[in-house]
Amino acid sequence: MNLRSLATLLVRKPRTVLLTFTIITIVIGIFAQNLYMESNLSGFLPENTPELKDWDKIVEDFHMGSTIIVYIESLIKGYDIRHPDVLDEMNIVCTVDEKELDNGEIDGIVKINSVSNLIKEEHSKNPLIGDLGGGGKRGIPSDESTIRTYFSRPSLAAAKGILYTNDYKIAVIFVQISEDADYDKIIDDIQYRIDHRGGKLTEMTVTGTIAIQKAIQKTSMEQLIWMFPIAIIFVSLVLLYFHRSFKGIIIAFLPPAYALILTFGTLGVVNPELTLISVSVVALLMGLGVDYSIHLMNRFTEETSINDKIDRIEKILRSTGKAILLSTITTMIGFGSLMISSMSPMVSFGFACTIGILYCFISATILVPCLVLILKFEKKIHISGWKKFAKFAVDNRRRVIVIAIFFAVMSLILLPHVKTDVNYSEMAPEGISELEALRAYSENFGSGLNFNAFYLDVGPQGLTYPETIDAIYDMEEKMRKIGIKEGILENGLVVYSVADEIKKVNDILKKNEIIDELAKHYGVDKVLFDQIADKGLISEDYSKTIVVVSIPIGLSIEEIEILINEVNEIIDETRLTLPRGGYISHVTGQDAINVAIDKKLADEQARSMIIALLLVLAALIIIFNSSLYGLLTMIPVVFVLIWEPGFLVGFNIPLSVTTISIASIMIGIGIDYGVHITHRVREEMGNGLSNVDATKVAIEKTGLSLVEAALTTVAGLAAIYFVGVPAMQEFGLVVILMTSLSCIAAALILPTFFSSRFLK
Repeated sequence: MNLRSLATLLVRKPRTVLLTFTIITIVIGIFAQNLYMESNLSGFLPENTPELKDWDKIVEDFHMGSTIIVYIESLIKGYDIRHPDVLDEMNIVCTVDEKELDNGEIDGIVKINSVSNLIKEEHSKNPLIGDLGGGGKRGIPSDESTIRTYFSRPSLAAAKGILYTNDYKIAVIFVQISEDADYDKIIDDIQYRIDHRGGKLTEMTVTGTIAIQKAIQKTSMEQLIWMFPIAIIFVSLVLLYFHRSFKGIIIAFLPPAYALILTFGTLGVVNPELTLISVSVVALLMGLGVDYSIHLMNRFTEETSINDKIDRIEKILRSTGKAILLSTITTMIGFGSLMISSMSPMVSFGFACTIGILYCFISATILVPCLVLILKFEKKIHISGWKKFAKFAVDNRRRVIVIAIFFAVMSLILLPHVKTDVNYSEMAPEGISELEALRAYSENFGSGLNFNAFYLDVGPQGLTYPETIDAIYDMEEKMRKIGIKEGILENGLVVYSVADEIKKVNDILKKNEIIDELAKHYGVDKVLFDQIADKGLISEDYSKTIVVVSIPIGLSIEEIEILINEVNEIIDETRLTLPRGGYISHVTGQDAINVAIDKKLADEQARSMIIALLLVLAALIIIFNSSLYGLLTMIPVVFVLIWEPGFLVGFNIPLSVTTISIASIMIGIGIDYGVHITHRVREEMGNGLSNVDATKVAIEKTGLSLVEAALTTVAGLAAIYFVGVPAMQEFGLVVILMTSLSCIAAALILPTFFSSRFLK
């Protein structure tokens, strides 16, 4: 269909076109219900990354099972965890494992580790003198003195610092989950028992990595839904200021609303997994989609001299419509560059933005002409003094370019000071009780916020030799001094392995004593942070074990990297000197994975940015059929990208898994403004104007639409601030700043070149 035929259809049957497009949008949008939120940061690494491969081996060899943690804190004085009523509350929660002998095959719960279960096990043995033998509720003794006696027995004493604190005020319940368990159902069942446990002598909170991920998913989806109407309100205020008409608001909003429905409906079919960064897709598409609508409806009101509606729509599609098509192509390239990333969440984000901007173009091209005709929209934008700005931009081009270069140089000087950071807690919305409980658990039980470990394979029976145990223990002792010299840690790292258990018994080791001690620990479930080793920390043939490394919370990613690197250096040294040979992996786990992600951030942004710039430049040269105009259109974007480090340092914003995409986003958005100015300059020069006059007209006419478009984009992005995620708020701030600068650069820097003497 040519433009004349399309214009005729849109003019003669606008309501039919609108209805048909609405039906298609609804049909596709239905699939959005398949979307779900994924918050696991390990997805930012390729599957063959050493840290992930080592983690998979630990999980496989030691049957590491993920757990849900119930964090328990006594509230009433005189009622600590040794009180029968408190233990009874804990026991009610433990009844979530209704099929205790199914090993998780039926209910998904493999095992529950808790003080109440240990008390019941002790109480099921021969009763103590004076004990009534099971007189308490649900197998819990009713006599507190009996319970205190049980706490002195080996099974309960060994659980101190693992299942309860030294002061008996805080305890935890570990619910081990099978791999194919229905996490949501189990968490809901646990929460139901907490809410209906009768007495409220304690405060109980469901936490752990799984619970936090589910809470983040739920909260993020809720905030994603709320962000949409907030963005609409903010953008509406901007549109109302420019147009003083509710018709303009409707025309500007409906196309991007349709585009969002089409985008998420398509994702529901093709790629239903969303990440936290996907939340920003709503604000980005809302802002950019409104931009397209603004350009088309403003050009419609500008061409009032053309009375025939078909001729007017055809001219709009042929001029502004073509400019929007060009900017759509270049914007898709900018967003599409994210799809070459080795980080799958970035690929998904890039894909969502790419198809989303295509839908924005299609929706605006089809719906805006229909809506302006149905609503009889004719109102023009008039901002007093804008002609003076156009004259200022042309007359002061040398000053503008000097200022732009000055800030570019200052930003490049600050480039080495740009920080990178991967902070799991910063990715979580504010007010998540599960995360606060996990922090409290970490502090009270002396563990880091994340599980980290490395494994050793010293060959069959290798762990039974004294020299091997000594080598492992000496390695741990070196690791326990890490961080003190650098001032990162006051007391060094917390490191634990089976070698510590053996050295507790004997400093001078003998093989038979080691075997006896290993036999005691073999097959004994070990709780490690929010993981459980089903069959202990020792393999059946005494060849493999793991060493747990606990990194304290509150450290920067740079400090964590220093600790991880020093641990790995000691591992490399020990690997070469193991008495009987063997292999030691590097440390893995969430902290190690975060460090690996952090290392990739700068490289990922640089690679995607360079590829995006080259592809966009190639597209511009082809689109404008001119290397000169293609290069000139890129100039504002290049300046904005050079300015980015300065703003990151100035606002103390690190490069993270959320802000890594900003460079590609700014190429997509920034080139949009440049394309519209370039296209209008060439159009006016084609009408016979000089390059100086054509530049003034472009700024006066198209430039005003760019300002309106930029302000609506900023307004849409401002809705991100209502998503209580610090990392997303940083993302929103940077994109808002860079969007504003992109508009300024297009309106001020481009005219510097277009109005110069060499361009005729």
